[in-house]
Amino acid sequence: MVNAPAPRQCAKSARFHVEARLFLCLIQATTDGIGARVVSDDDLSNVRWLLKSLTRGLQCHQSATPQVSQVLTRLAEQNLAPEAFSPPSPRTLPACALLPDAVGAALAVDSDVAAAIAAIEADLHWQQNPAYSDSAMGSSGYMDGYAYAEIIGPKGFFPGSDFLLGFLILGPRRLYREHYHPAPELYWMLTGPSNWKRGAAGWEKLEAGEMRWHQPFVVHATESSNTPLLCLWAWTNDVAEPARLVGA
Repeated sequence: MVNAPAPRQCAKSARFHVEARLFLCLIQATTDGIGARVVSDDDLSNVRWLLKSLTRGLQCHQSATPQVSQVLTRLAEQNLAPEAFSPPSPRTLPACALLPDAVGAALAVDSDVAAAIAAIEADLHWQQNPAYSDSAMGSSGYMDGYAYAEIIGPKGFFPGSDFLLGFLILGPRRLYREHYHPAPELYWMLTGPSNWKRGAAGWEKLEAGEMRWHQPFVVHATESSNTPLLCLWAWTNDVAEPARLVGA
């Protein structure tokens, strides 16, 4: 459990460590392809760093987005003990080529979160909703610019208990068409701007750093701008049922 940060922590987000950590991440990225990767205590410590930095970032947004407290409560209930940790099972997809620019842009939102993502980026298991395709999404090449990864979940570092936490990456000018799911959902935009539609309301432009909450079964859609969209997302319960496209 991470204690609520002082206001100055929200503003600075441990910036004095970030440059050194990013440098170490760069060294690791350049050596990962040399021989087999050895699982070490660094894997667990890097994931813990990410979860702590995300917790601090979410805590800073509770007043603006009260539903953040639901995510923090469910996160605190998860088993994050060392024995529950799953060694990395990396998987890349074409959309992963967008990550370096997206993570770099996320530095402006939360430098500690961005640096922590860089530390575990090579260990993420990226996937796609099996019901999605270029045809289903109505755009040729759509799937090459769409992927998500779990931090907590069946393909994440901890299995989770009716709770999912991860990242979504969307390429430029991608429309994630209207869909719904039983799980309540939080998005934290780490890059932007992007356009969002919820229920019967019209499109709304959200900037990097803003958050979006979706109630269960509420139809919603997302459209990226001219730059990649990187988001943190969380499903707080009823996670067994996947997202379904409207009209599919």
